[in-house]
Amino acid sequence: MPDSIVIRFIGGTGFVSAGIRYVTNSLWIHTECLSRDGRGWIGAHAGTGVQERRLDYCKPPYERRYSIPIPEEQFDIAHTWLESKIGEKYDYSDIVGLALKHRTWNPHRVICSALMLQFMQQAGLQPLNVLADFDALCTPETLHLSPLLIGKCTYSFQPERS
Repeated sequence: MPDSIVIRFIGGTGFVSAGIRYVTNSLWIHTECLSRDGRGWIGAHAGTGVQERRLDYCKPPYERRYSIPIPEEQFDIAHTWLESKIGEKYDYSDIVGLALKHRTWNPHRVICSALMLQFMQQAGLQPLNVLADFDALCTPETLHLSPLLIGKCTYSFQPERS
């Protein structure tokens, strides 16, 4: 049984990605995690909500992966919780709230970074100093700043700058 959760941060190019990077002041536009069986990525996606996608569903221009060791029991608890979220709708109101620099929150819908923050909390981790009900303020960039990720990078790809 695996003893680590794997969190992935990806960057993107194009108009929508540029908008996300601008609004969130971030290099990262999306975050997700490796599924329990290691055969896919689970995350919240605009248009489709929370779902598991094949490992090769996208080829991001840059990405980082972090493997965080946790006890087997916490691994199971976290993945059971995450799998129960598959099918939930994406929360566009949170994205609008982030763009307008104020908080909006719908407890029955999620965005990628809030989903990963809650997943990590289910794993018994406290990645950020975030009060309950403020998960929607978390962006991929703020989650990427978590001290829990220090020294845990297992994969990094970023094209060389010319």
